[in-house]
Amino acid sequence: MATTATERLREPVFAFDYVSDPAIAADVHAAYWDLKQNAPPVFWTPAHGGHWVVTSADAAIDVLRHPDRFSSKFLSIPPNPHQPRMIPESLDPPEHRPYRQLLRPFFESKAIEPLEPRIRDWAERLIDEVAAKGSCEFVDALGSRFPVSVFMELFGFPLDQFDTFRAIVVEYFSTAISDELRMALSMQILGTLSQLIEARRAEPKDDLVSTLIQTDFEGRKLAQDELISIGFLMFLAGLDTVVNALTFGMRHLAQDDALRTRMIEDPAAIPAIIDELMRRYTFVSTPRYIVQDTEIAGVKVYAGDSVLVPLHMVGWDEKLTECPAEVRLDRPTCRHAGFGSGIHTCLGIHLARLEMTIFYETWARKIGHFQTADDQTLRFRGGSVQALEALELEWETA
Repeated sequence: MATTATERLREPVFAFDYVSDPAIAADVHAAYWDLKQNAPPVFWTPAHGGHWVVTSADAAIDVLRHPDRFSSKFLSIPPNPHQPRMIPESLDPPEHRPYRQLLRPFFESKAIEPLEPRIRDWAERLIDEVAAKGSCEFVDALGSRFPVSVFMELFGFPLDQFDTFRAIVVEYFSTAISDELRMALSMQILGTLSQLIEARRAEPKDDLVSTLIQTDFEGRKLAQDELISIGFLMFLAGLDTVVNALTFGMRHLAQDDALRTRMIEDPAAIPAIIDELMRRYTFVSTPRYIVQDTEIAGVKVYAGDSVLVPLHMVGWDEKLTECPAEVRLDRPTCRHAGFGSGIHTCLGIHLARLEMTIFYETWARKIGHFQTADDQTLRFRGGSVQALEALELEWETA
C-alpha cells in the first residue's frame, strides 16, 4: 500500500539548488564535487518544490536502470505536465523500445562514418577562420558553430538560420528565464520543425528528416506529431551537448600542459583523452519521476516525487575510478556516464565522439599549444544541462 502524505518523512535534508546555487555559477564542477564530498548519498532538498538528489554511483545507476520505478515522463524538476514530448527520451518501456530501435540505425558507427569528410571540412574551415588571429572566444567562434553546423546539415535544418537556432537553444537552457518564456521558445522550436517537415514532404532531400518521413514504423509512416517530437529532442540535444563537451574539454587542455602535448604529439590518444575529459567534466543532471514508493540506497522515497541524478557521480566514484579528481590516461578502463546510462544512453554517442575526435585532431595540427586568457571571468550555467558560457583562448601565431 502506498504511504499516505502525512506519513511521508523525507530525510536526510540537504540544501542544494541545481539551477541557481551560487557555487554552480562560480564553477559548476567544483560545486558538484563539493556536493559529492559533503552531501549524503541520497538526500531531499527543498529547492524547486522539493526533490531528491543522489550523489553516489550506486544510487545513480540504480535510478537510471530501473525505469519501472523511475520514469522519464517528466524531464524537468518540478515536473511540467505541459512540456513537449521528446521521443524517445521521455518514454518508458515498453513504448520506448520501438522508437529507439527505429532511430538507432541512423546513429550507429557504420551510419556515421560517411559523415567524416564533411565533419573534417567544417573543422578545417572554422579553425582556419580564427588561426591567424591568435585568440578567440571559443564558444561563439568554434564550440557552437562546429557541432551545430554538422548537426543542422545532418538533420536537414537550413544553415542560413544557424544564428537564430543557436540563440533559441542558448535561451531555452538559460536558468534565468521564466517557465512561460521557455514554453514560448518550445512553441517556436515546434513551429520551426513543423515547417521543415512540411517542406521535406513536398521536396525530399538527402537528410535525416526526409528519411524519417519515408521510413516504415510498425507497418505505417510516422505521424506528424511523432516526427515533431523526435525533431524536438534532436534539436535540443544536437545543438547544445557537444558544444558543452568541447568547451569544458578545451578549458582543461588549456591548463594541462602534459595532456595538451600528448594530444598534439600523439593523435591516436585523442579518443582516450575525450573519454577521460567526459568522465571528469560530465555536465548533465538527469531528472526522473518516481512512480511507486521505493528505496534508493536504503532511503525511502515516494511516488509523485522527483529525483535528480547528476551523471557526474558515476565517473567520480572512487570504487570505479582511482583518484577520480585527476585527469589521466593510464586507467585500465574509463568508466563514466557522460553519455548517459541504461536505456536512455545517448543515441548520438558515435557522432559526438567522431566530431570531438576530428575537432581535437584538427586543432592540434593547426593551432598546437594554447592557453586561457588571463583577464576573463568564467560564467557557468546550472540546470539539467550545465555549460560554460564563454571561454577566451590565446595561442601564438606564425
